[in-house]
Amino acid sequence: MAKKTLNSGTVIQVTLNHKLGFTFVKVINMCDFSEYDLSTTFHLIIYSYNYIVQKEEDYKEEDFLKAEPLTGPLFVDDILWAIRKKIYKVKGEVSLRDYEKRLPAFRGFSGNVFKVHYYEDEATHWDYFENGSPRKRFEATYDQVKHLEGNTALDYEAIEMRLSMEFLHRSGKNIKDYYKLEDWQELSLYNNMIYKTPFNEVPDELKGRVKK
Repeated sequence: MAKKTLNSGTVIQVTLNHKLGFTFVKVINMCDFSEYDLSTTFHLIIYSYNYIVQKEEDYKEEDFLKAEPLTGPLFVDDILWAIRKKIYKVKGEVSLRDYEKRLPAFRGFSGNVFKVHYYEDEATHWDYFENGSPRKRFEATYDQVKHLEGNTALDYEAIEMRLSMEFLHRSGKNIKDYYKLEDWQELSLYNNMIYKTPFNEVPDELKGRVKK
């Protein structure tokens, strides 16, 4: 087993767009829970929570641990680089919720459109993979995977944007007042959010699992 790169339960600070403040996410190293060596794959995911502070020094671990879920697990592809560059700040390590200790499934989709970029509203087929193994995918209906997160690894800018959109959407704000949704990445992140069951509404036993 290759050396782990980051401990599960590490809390990192994320700066939100539009001066919304700071939020905090919990890192999960999937190598900790897999019988296979995932260290050469995208093996770091994050869970976010409905917790924002306006000043980073106002972070309180006890409040963070009590916050309700915001998003399901999101793949991240440059988290270590972002920490080294001080874009993310490590705040410590905390305990994991039970559903955070299992390897989640991730969904994908395809469409009959010949475009460079297409989105969930154009999907004709859905699939998923499990156990951190993207090479083996299974067909599914939208109903089976509508509560799962997408299988795309996000860079730090996409993470900041997705979480900002989630907070705005959760508070009833109009996303289009903040994002033009003309850029393909903005539109992709928006659709990821809209075409997914809010994570706080998903029962714990179904979080990260395909609906049978």
